[in-house]
Amino acid sequence: MHTRAFCVPTLLLLLPFSSFGQETDENAIKDRAGNAQVAEVMRSFQGRGVQSDGSSPTPPMEALNSFRMKQGYAIDLVASEPDISQPLFLSWDSRGRMWVVQYRQYQYPAGLKVIRYDHHLRAVFDKVPQAPPNHVPGKDRITVYSDTDGDGLYDAHKDVITGLNIASSIAVGRGGIWVLNPPYLLFYPDADRDDVPDGDPEVHLSGFGIQDTHSVANSMMWGPDGWLYGANGSTTGGTVSSQVTSGITFQGQCIWRYNPATKEFEIYAEGGGNTFSLDIDSKGRVFCGTNGGNTRGWYLPQGSYSRKNWGKHGPLTNPYAFGFFEAMQFNGDGRRFPQAFLIYEGGLFPKQEFDGAIIAPNAMQNLVWHSSRIPQGSTYRTEDFENLVECSDRWFRPVYSGVGPDGGIYIADWYDTRLSHVSPTDDWHKESGRVYRLRPDDTSPRHALGDLHEKADDELLSLLFHQNKWVRKRCSLELGWRDANETTKRKLQELVTNQASLEALWALSQQEELNSELAATWLAHDSADIRRWVVRLLGDRHESHPGLAELAAREQDLQVRSQLAASAKRISAEAGLAVVRNLLLSADDSRDIQLPLMLWWAVESHAKSWPAIREFVSNNEVWKTPVFQSTIASRLMRRYAATGSREDLKQCSVLVELAPDSDSRQGLIEGLNQAFQGRSLPKLPENLETALQRYIASRGDAGLALAVTQGDEAAKKTALRKLSTTQSDLGLRIELAKALGEAAYPPAQDVLLNLATARGTDSPALQRVAIQSLTSFEDPKIADTLALRFDNSISKEHGLRDTACRTLASRKPWAMTLMKQVNGWRIQANDVPPDVVQRLRAFSDEQLAASVNKAFGAPKPISSKETAGEIGRLKKLLGGGAGDAKVGATIFQKRCASCHRLFGEGESIAPVLDPYDRKNLNFWLPAILAPSLEIREGYQSYLVLTVDDRIVTGMIAAQDVSNVTLRTAENQLVQLPREEIVELKAIATSLMPADLLKELSEEQLRDLFAYLMQD
Repeated sequence: MHTRAFCVPTLLLLLPFSSFGQETDENAIKDRAGNAQVAEVMRSFQGRGVQSDGSSPTPPMEALNSFRMKQGYAIDLVASEPDISQPLFLSWDSRGRMWVVQYRQYQYPAGLKVIRYDHHLRAVFDKVPQAPPNHVPGKDRITVYSDTDGDGLYDAHKDVITGLNIASSIAVGRGGIWVLNPPYLLFYPDADRDDVPDGDPEVHLSGFGIQDTHSVANSMMWGPDGWLYGANGSTTGGTVSSQVTSGITFQGQCIWRYNPATKEFEIYAEGGGNTFSLDIDSKGRVFCGTNGGNTRGWYLPQGSYSRKNWGKHGPLTNPYAFGFFEAMQFNGDGRRFPQAFLIYEGGLFPKQEFDGAIIAPNAMQNLVWHSSRIPQGSTYRTEDFENLVECSDRWFRPVYSGVGPDGGIYIADWYDTRLSHVSPTDDWHKESGRVYRLRPDDTSPRHALGDLHEKADDELLSLLFHQNKWVRKRCSLELGWRDANETTKRKLQELVTNQASLEALWALSQQEELNSELAATWLAHDSADIRRWVVRLLGDRHESHPGLAELAAREQDLQVRSQLAASAKRISAEAGLAVVRNLLLSADDSRDIQLPLMLWWAVESHAKSWPAIREFVSNNEVWKTPVFQSTIASRLMRRYAATGSREDLKQCSVLVELAPDSDSRQGLIEGLNQAFQGRSLPKLPENLETALQRYIASRGDAGLALAVTQGDEAAKKTALRKLSTTQSDLGLRIELAKALGEAAYPPAQDVLLNLATARGTDSPALQRVAIQSLTSFEDPKIADTLALRFDNSISKEHGLRDTACRTLASRKPWAMTLMKQVNGWRIQANDVPPDVVQRLRAFSDEQLAASVNKAFGAPKPISSKETAGEIGRLKKLLGGGAGDAKVGATIFQKRCASCHRLFGEGESIAPVLDPYDRKNLNFWLPAILAPSLEIREGYQSYLVLTVDDRIVTGMIAAQDVSNVTLRTAENQLVQLPREEIVELKAIATSLMPADLLKELSEEQLRDLFAYLMQD
């Protein structure tokens, strides 16, 4: 469906706690469960987030009264039950008719059985469903709505395709009906356009994932260039094939596209939050919404990589990306989540406030945001206007927004009290759904242009300047789908040359009429958008046009420069690197948010073409450019070193030889060091070894830590000697303690243990690092010594006992030692931090589990009556009197700020709290008392078991081809080589303790919540 992560504590705000864990119908279990284990999950899985509350829907016309519109705007009911239900997606054909995808089969595909779930409730099915007509029919259908009397209202409808099975979107054109029905993209030919397919559907794409039907491939639409573009949700992957492209594999969110003419499929851009929406603006720039807070969405240049939830959504397809983009920065309402997204360019709403603005419906908050889109270098930021729509009806669940042929804003409303998909119970309200249109209240919009498909070329040409982007784009597509006419081609060329018409350029390109001579002319066009798109189209054709490098040498527009970098990836190595070289030499892009990485990705795409890379880096002027120094040089070295192959290490040695000065060589060696962080260094070519040693020597004592991590035995001895004496600089000793621990240098064990347990130390920072470093050693005496020192030299101050507990919980025998001390009352249970308790429960050992339960109690079910009763008690208490927010701030600092940030105070190990519905106790109380019920994406804890039987837990901060990096509960980054990882798994429980409020008095509770809920 619309977003993957309804999994946030905020989702609880609409739901009585007692409704969690509903009975599951046994007949449904029999139909869907492929084995007894899955059946038990279906019976026992506690539904997470906002589940159905059993209330009844408000009749459609009556529900209109629940909308509060921004002054000057109105809302119309366009369609509703019983004609439609569960509308997921809308699109319009060349006649201006509205096509509705009804996602009625959701959430289980027909004819499949679940044989396994993961902890995110992602399913593995017993088979891959067949494509129609050989499939098991589902309940999804495609319905078309028509305005038969021309009054601007849809008064007739008919079902065109039925029996679909998890159909998410539709696009009409190019001879038929295109239906995205994962795992397939289907084409229903309809040459006579009578809405009756001329035959069985053709499979154009196969291999989209369906393991989470809430997060499948979605939002397919025609791009202005004639490709079909779509998004993929964050928790499904795919291995997608077409007739000419085979096995394009990805995990999680991306924007993809397919060319029906050439049968090419590709990933357009990867990452980008939780992508269940897509829009392409009038200049052909690609954006998507996301379910995260603190943004309205993502701007996605071609070939770019953006942030993912690495643990849940998997790594990037390119292990050498070495960086990623963030979402658009914003100023405004930071609550989650605007997964639906459009850029308004319809011409009906006031131009100054709406043209180019973002309209983002929010299913969680029951409203529609309206935000300006402001250029920020080569990307964008946003600022909120007044909300366009607010709704008091909690059933209002907008899942799609788009601009129609009449310029109105159309919204598909799923209409259900249930919001969260995280439950195996299919109790969605299957009989409801609405479509609305937003408009200025003094307008009566309608599509009065008739059937664009039937119009003559000249009529379509005249409409390429229509005020509505939809009309311009559709006319361009209709022209592009026709056979080229010489007169029309000439007129299109004139429109590009004289009036900078992108629509004319797109039509010519689809007609394959953008020849090399025209491209050369338009690469010098006055319009930056024309230049950018000629660069784009040449790159899409993989054409190494000489004009690209020439343009790169003079181009100053940031988005054209970004596209030049994107297209440089798609042409020959020699031509692509010439483009990058000229971009580097022609301007300083180092301060731009996106361009440095775009340039790096262009270079990396040609890394396997070593002769071209060597020629590129043989230019000393390239080395002097700011972006090469800051972004490219170290990454290029890291790229070759990361493989560890003899041939690539030779390339590293050549890079060192070609570096023009010591600063450049230092940047390279830093990249080499990054490549082998946490890994043993292989035998290096002689000159590379020399450069490394010189670099280490140049850093003096500071180079010792690096030398230790690189396995230098002499350096280890020197480092240990300097660590052992108080005469050494304290900062150096801290670095050496960390490095010797990472290297697991046996002679360092006793020195580290002494530092970890020294009485009266004047450096808690050194003591803390020494305690942490002991996790690399296996000696049982470490656990005995640490545990015995809790009552004297390991102080509760400075978090030293917390650190010691984490070290003791890193190995099973040590964990047993810790629990023996806790249950023997020699270590207090409240000295053991909650993340350690979580880690202790992750061990597979009955004896240890019993000991943990004895000390901390058995985990309580999150839907227990006791918890529900406590919520009721606290609601009554907190409603009985005001607290002191200033005192509450102190309580927050002591109990919450080590993980959460609020009002700029605290850490961001756990979710930042500002964006949530903080004035609502229905948000706070379930989230605090049952924190494991919903763990926000990006804050899932993972457990790693290493080859030496060590346990490390934390959130995944990064993954690459060599390492997994965890962010621990102490906000420390721990990099673990993949070859040392035996197991990597998610932990189902939250780091946050369920008894956080247990010891607070009534007065303290009022004070804390006064602080949490203040403006």
